[in-house]
Amino acid sequence: MNIKSLMNQMTIEEKIGQLLQIAPFFFIKELDIEVSGHVNTLSMTHQKIFSSGSVLGIGNAEEMIQVQTKYLQENRHKIPLMFMADIIHGYETIFPVPLALSCSWNPGLVKNVARISALEAQTSGIHVTFSPMVDLVRDPRWGRVVESFGEDPYLHEVYAKAMVEGYQNEDIKKVGHIASCVKHFAAYGLSEAGRDYNTVDLSRVSLHNQFLPGYKAAIDAGARLIMTAFNVLDGIPSTVNQYLLRDVLRKTWKFQGVTISDYDSLHQVIAHGCAKDDYEAAYRGISAGLDIEMASLCYVNHLKTIISEGKISCDLLDEAVERVLTLKNDLGLFENPFKGADPNLAKALVRSEKHLDFSRKVAHESMVLLKNDGILPLKQQKVALLGLYATSRETNGPWSWHGKNDLNASLEEALIAAGIQVCYVQRQEDPNQIPKEDYPMIESADVIVIAIGEHTKQSGEAHSRSILEIPFEQDKLIHDAQRFNKPIVTLLYNGRPLILESIQSSNAILETWFSGSMGNHAIADLLNGNINPSGKLTMSFPRNVGQIPIYYNHLNTGRPQVLGVQNEYVSYYLDVSNQPLYPFGYGLSYSNFKYQSIQLSKNQMTKNETLSLEVQITNDSDRGGYEVVQLYLRDVVAYISRPVMELKGFKKIWFSPHETKVVSFDIHHDMLSYRNEYGEDVFEYGTFKAMVGSDSLHVLSTDFDFVKE
Repeated sequence: MNIKSLMNQMTIEEKIGQLLQIAPFFFIKELDIEVSGHVNTLSMTHQKIFSSGSVLGIGNAEEMIQVQTKYLQENRHKIPLMFMADIIHGYETIFPVPLALSCSWNPGLVKNVARISALEAQTSGIHVTFSPMVDLVRDPRWGRVVESFGEDPYLHEVYAKAMVEGYQNEDIKKVGHIASCVKHFAAYGLSEAGRDYNTVDLSRVSLHNQFLPGYKAAIDAGARLIMTAFNVLDGIPSTVNQYLLRDVLRKTWKFQGVTISDYDSLHQVIAHGCAKDDYEAAYRGISAGLDIEMASLCYVNHLKTIISEGKISCDLLDEAVERVLTLKNDLGLFENPFKGADPNLAKALVRSEKHLDFSRKVAHESMVLLKNDGILPLKQQKVALLGLYATSRETNGPWSWHGKNDLNASLEEALIAAGIQVCYVQRQEDPNQIPKEDYPMIESADVIVIAIGEHTKQSGEAHSRSILEIPFEQDKLIHDAQRFNKPIVTLLYNGRPLILESIQSSNAILETWFSGSMGNHAIADLLNGNINPSGKLTMSFPRNVGQIPIYYNHLNTGRPQVLGVQNEYVSYYLDVSNQPLYPFGYGLSYSNFKYQSIQLSKNQMTKNETLSLEVQITNDSDRGGYEVVQLYLRDVVAYISRPVMELKGFKKIWFSPHETKVVSFDIHHDMLSYRNEYGEDVFEYGTFKAMVGSDSLHVLSTDFDFVKE
């Protein structure tokens, strides 16, 4: 397709239409699509509808074919629609939520999650997914933490690359390959007070070092689109933020792809107080470099007037339209407008046995064993099963809109299928109290398993919480069950770090998250010992809400607390430790790993040299298992204050029983740099500390010097 030739034939109205994204019900009114916000009040004309460029969401292949067919009949140039959707952690085969996926510390696994998601999604004619979300999060009150990869910028880079490569698979023109739209640009995860859609205010140094690397990694991996965030940055809404969209994206990062607003966010510039009306919002959007406007009509209603009045050049419009049409061409839509939409293929592929088996494997690696006094794995014991999630099938979690919870096994069914003898299941109306008449059945059990957590609607977009204790007083059930003097295993179903001080009397705690289509089967596999837990936290679990934000890679203060040294005039709390309940990188195993020595190949390195670090690790148990070995570095002295430690590498390694291995990492100069306020890489010579351990609190360390040649 000759894009320039096509554009020469288009009217200005037709060009502007390509920058509009609307829901499919506008084309076929009977479609049952959930719509909210300003779009409800839109006055859409026939011309606007059939000049629009893309569609937000679609139900299935039949609906996509119906919408595309009708559109092509009406569109003068037969320019196909592009269908976009939120395929976040699976299409119909649902995988663990992204925060759980990150706890696998397995980028190859996550890449395959994206690959399967793309294969399934395209059978309904979806061409673009709004994923990955790489918003760095340090506040678990924020509902969208469930979509994040946690608190570490390096992990965001690793997983952003993996997911983009999985979705796009090198060539988005092929069937089964979809374009990736990374989101939300930028720093949306720093919403004040953990409240969704709220203000963000941070320094440029923090922006470039902590909050931008994930987006950059996605773009470097080939992501074709980027979505703007709802928040302001430097007081300017991200959707019309010229520094982000032109200076960083286009000039510094050389991004050639498409920018798109989040839902209605261009119109919301008015509520931010940065535009008096849609006319001014449209002017600010196109000037800043926003291409596609999702679910509002600022561009469609006002861009023509803005251009005719000479306030902007038509070149700005043409640049945006050319990017959109180029993406459609690269997706192969001009040759095949119905690309991927295949009801028959969907029947064979979507939620296939192979995909479900892989979902189960992913869930195995995503769960984190937080506590275990030896009760797990279960050893042919009879189990009493209690709690809200004892018989629930709600394991898919937020942003699984095509997934069907009713197809999932309940925990009771999964335990029985795994050969675990369940002698009692709580089914009474009050899930936090055990009826006295049921006491004899529970007395006959060897172990009490209590399945509790958040409701699905307590995590996700627009579901921020200020109280992070286990909801609905479900921890009372644990205290009530202690009367039986039986070991208690607590299973947590949730989408964010919770406050878990009240359940520490449990003999074992397994963080299962919202773990997808095969979540309960995976839990059963871990409980009966068929699978050895290997997940590690990618976000710190605070002791109470007052510690938030709490994250491992913080800066030191001028008066840091030194453990073991008595001095009240340091940075600390009177009523709680500075340390989290469970630190970043933490996770137990049925194996026992001992870190015994750390050694560098030499104690100095220059810019052109690579330093080798080795650590000796022994599996001091009779059980084989995976250990995630984590490498951290610290720049001891720099022009600006640097974090006390930063993750720079990790390896997930299998250890046979009683096996000792020497694990090595290469340290090279770009691991020692940081970015200044302009986003430029800065190297400073001096002393660095290298740390290796099982988590961010338990490390072995040694020093080396970075010197001039």
